[in-house]
Amino acid sequence: MCMEKNNYCVIMAGGIGSRFWPQSRVKQPKQFVDFFGMGKSMLRHTYERFLRIVPKENIIVSTHLDYSNQVREQLPELPVEQILHEPAHRGTAPSMAFAAYHIRTINPDANIVMAPSDQLILDEDKFVADMKKALAYVAEHNCLVTVGIRPTHPETRYGYIQASGDEIDGFTKVKTFTEKPEFDFARLFVESGEFFWNTGLFVWNVKTIVSTMKQLIPDMNNRLDLIFTEEPNRDKRRAALYDCYESFPNISVDYAVIERASNVYMQIGSFGWADVGRWDDVYRYSSKDVYGNVVKSGHAELYNCHNNLISADPKKLVIIQDLEGYLVNDTEDVLVICKRDEDDDFKKFRNNAFLKHGEEYM
Repeated sequence: MCMEKNNYCVIMAGGIGSRFWPQSRVKQPKQFVDFFGMGKSMLRHTYERFLRIVPKENIIVSTHLDYSNQVREQLPELPVEQILHEPAHRGTAPSMAFAAYHIRTINPDANIVMAPSDQLILDEDKFVADMKKALAYVAEHNCLVTVGIRPTHPETRYGYIQASGDEIDGFTKVKTFTEKPEFDFARLFVESGEFFWNTGLFVWNVKTIVSTMKQLIPDMNNRLDLIFTEEPNRDKRRAALYDCYESFPNISVDYAVIERASNVYMQIGSFGWADVGRWDDVYRYSSKDVYGNVVKSGHAELYNCHNNLISADPKKLVIIQDLEGYLVNDTEDVLVICKRDEDDDFKKFRNNAFLKHGEEYM
């Protein structure tokens, strides 16, 4: 029980989720949306998952200041003191650093899991066991742990971790990181057996991550050192942090720390995992009818339709004929009909809508 009191989770819930437009909006991004029709948002699923891993009072949600109300609505039992507000979108490195310093003021011996709020975990029992094992590992070892999943196919949308091969009890030294390779490289990675999908889950002791930041991102680290040393209470620290947050680099924790540190180890995750990053992921992991169609919400009558993803306004009846492999996304003010897996085109649709109509439909 004493060890569990030192275990914390930071759920990163500050992203915009633009690839899920028009369901994901500026004021209601994807982490607050129920994509799989289970009555819970992705944030709620993540929170409940970590209730099995760390004490309830040790779960922190890091989000943008604009999303504070959504977090409180979806997690009403979470005290406001456990919500960290980022005043600007500056990437995961500043939010991670802010959370680390905040937790250090509470518990200088803390072991921390940094977890995205938008991941699908297929085997939660194994996930719980792996996370508890990783927390115990960083409590005893001066290292940063990233979690890798053995790939099942060449996936070009994920980053890859190359393991050293010297595995000890499920942990291995990291050799290299590769960001979103071309298909031929991804295929070679999978065939080699040395590469793993990068889940974006990180585990470390607070002392280890702070000392590593001092070496790799000293300017931001020194600023946080001053704020958390000189400001005596939470309100004054918040004000000082808000004054300087926009000057922090807009960079991910992967680029700023993980890919540059010398003490990074990978835990080989044994749980089913998927990064839900586009509409085709929602289709892939949803239940389908005998024709391969997914009706995520609303009422749809389909005629000669195959392999489509339908997300309709609940107040409407949607009738569709002769579509195959399409996304039909009907909200109150936006209707999108396009090929389900055309990710680049989908970004173009959203960007053009913004250029022509401003924020009206964002």
